Amino acid sequence: MPGGEQYCLSPLPLPVNSEYAVDVAHIDVRHDEATMDIRQGADPDTMMTAGHMLSVGVVAMMAFFLIVWIGIGGFPPDPQLAVAWGGGLYFVVLLTFFAGVVAVNLVLKRMPPIRLNRQRREVAFVVEPPGRFWLPAPHNLWMVSIVGIASAIPGGMGIIEIGEWLRGARENFPMGLTLLHIGSMAFLFVYPSIYDLICRLCKRERRTVLVPWEDVVAVCGFNPSLGPGAITGFGWNFALLPPDPERPGYTLPGAGIIVGVGGLPGALAQWEYIRRFMEEGIDATTSAAREWGVEWYDAYVAREKAECERTNDVARWRRFRRKRLWEHARFAHWYTEYRMKHILPKAVPSDWLAEWSKPLPKSQWAKPSQAVNDLSEHLCAAYQRGEKFVEMGDIEKRFGVAAPATAQAPYPSFPFRTKAEQA
Repeated sequence: MPGGEQYCLSPLPLPVNSEYAVDVAHIDVRHDEATMDIRQGADPDTMMTAGHMLSVGVVAMMAFFLIVWIGIGGFPPDPQLAVAWGGGLYFVVLLTFFAGVVAVNLVLKRMPPIRLNRQRREVAFVVEPPGRFWLPAPHNLWMVSIVGIASAIPGGMGIIEIGEWLRGARENFPMGLTLLHIGSMAFLFVYPSIYDLICRLCKRERRTVLVPWEDVVAVCGFNPSLGPGAITGFGWNFALLPPDPERPGYTLPGAGIIVGVGGLPGALAQWEYIRRFMEEGIDATTSAAREWGVEWYDAYVAREKAECERTNDVARWRRFRRKRLWEHARFAHWYTEYRMKHILPKAVPSDWLAEWSKPLPKSQWAKPSQAVNDLSEHLCAAYQRGEKFVEMGDIEKRFGVAAPATAQAPYPSFPFRTKAEQA
């Protein structure tokens, strides 16, 4: 495509001669001998970005307070200035709370994992109902942003008005602003339940769809990020998507995963991690080191401190500590650990796919198709000759192996939040 590159890695699920099979994007959140759950959420970067915003906001409000205080002639400050300063601080805290905690949790709690079953050679996706709905989804970015602003602005203004009321310049307590502030905050926590209830009444509930492993589409791409009137950057992404058998060229709505992988080698390593688990088992892969949690963070800080002491580099240690404090990094890692253990599990019922996920006797394991076996052999021979996967073009046409015809019937599916499932 213009301005970027696209590589289709499957179907069929074939080796790409990656030297490593590594969970580059940290999406493997659970695995056993039969199944693996992949999803986003194991990354403290969002929390550290919010911590950075909090530090900037607090410093800006402190500078504002000092500049105006000096301008009015020193201590004691004007009560209106103190109240405005308090309101500004509250606004900053609330903004980072919504951006780093509430909005992210709303998305993660409504983003079920993709479950891969290597013994059945099937992949379970949770699919949104087709067509548009008149209500915005609880995790809709625009809705969360508007409600967050509707909460933060009355909150800051309400503090100023309360200050006026306390010093007698206002007769009545600012009940309207206070109720608007509290109501808009409560709305974000109540709305998801209301939305789900209305979806059930309108028969628009999500469904779990079982897609054959050899139908799943894996792609990686180097694509431009577009901004108003310009290209703002480029990035490599990896995507695992369920095709729609009734609409060739389209994917099932609201399902799949897209993650950043840093480069083409990272995309190939991420695909090999998933492919080798499905074809060979978890022992054929290398899990990425966990990079979140208080224990990991304390060990990371200890290693950095030891290195700075070994090199007697006091300035480096001070820069390191200053940056970590500015980002509120320890709290970010603690909350990421909390999010992994208590927020992410809320995305699926406790008994989701329980029967389907049970290990099977080896005699009942599904087998790869003959096309996968034949093409894998041809590719391994080509790799021995020094050829590269990304330069081969149409592999099926080149080696004269026809892939099995794709069925045009819907995949097996059942309601997402009921105990009914296909064993």
